[in-house]
Amino acid sequence: MIWGPGSGGESSKLTIRSIQVQNASVMEAPQANIPSRLDRIETPTSNQGVGARQRERILRAATLVFSRKGYDGARVEAIAQKAGIPKGNVLYYFKSKKALYRIVIKQVLSLWLEALGNVSEEGNPEEAIRQYVNRKLALSRNHPEASRLFAMEVISGAPIISDHLSGELRRWVEEKGRIFKKWQEAGLMAKIDPAHAFFMIWAVTQTYADFEAQIQAVTGVKNYDQEIYSDASGEVVDALVRALGLIRDQRCSVQSA
Repeated sequence: MIWGPGSGGESSKLTIRSIQVQNASVMEAPQANIPSRLDRIETPTSNQGVGARQRERILRAATLVFSRKGYDGARVEAIAQKAGIPKGNVLYYFKSKKALYRIVIKQVLSLWLEALGNVSEEGNPEEAIRQYVNRKLALSRNHPEASRLFAMEVISGAPIISDHLSGELRRWVEEKGRIFKKWQEAGLMAKIDPAHAFFMIWAVTQTYADFEAQIQAVTGVKNYDQEIYSDASGEVVDALVRALGLIRDQRCSVQSA
């Protein structure tokens, strides 16, 4: 589970599994209909086993503590306190702080990779990238702590998950990049290294979570979620699509008409 901003034992985020459902449906409804982060409250259900519920509580607490203290500054005692369970329970389900940290980080990365969906060479490039960007923005909006946690790990040189980045993430970028290159060959996308296209998308979408304090201070908005993400899901997405030189595939438009 991901645990969002709050105090004490208040939770305001979805489980890892429920975010996967959100990714599949976020583009089926207007952006304005996506609940704010404070509305996304979910607790373990009664049909889950005690062990599953304990693990989820620990993951929720760990995400929050790691995102605020970093790996070195976070203590297992603090995670246990936030989860409302004994320290021994944390170490029973996760053998060490490092093991717990790696699992949390990997889950966050998996969410981001799944946000792209099943794109194909025959698909509509503009629609595919618009959906991907909006899904990434939705994840930043509803799970800012997860984004900040990942940013802290990477900024510090990715000491814990460097093998994951150079392995799974690199393979994912290469696989999706081959589709981007096909689109480029067909004149449907600007000639840009696919890896850099992803860097652009990640930078634009994650900055709203990672630098929320800066953005709020500069803009002076009162309702960050509503005002900032409303603009981002419209004007900013349009600008990014134009920057990537995406052109609507007329063949797909005709077939869907």
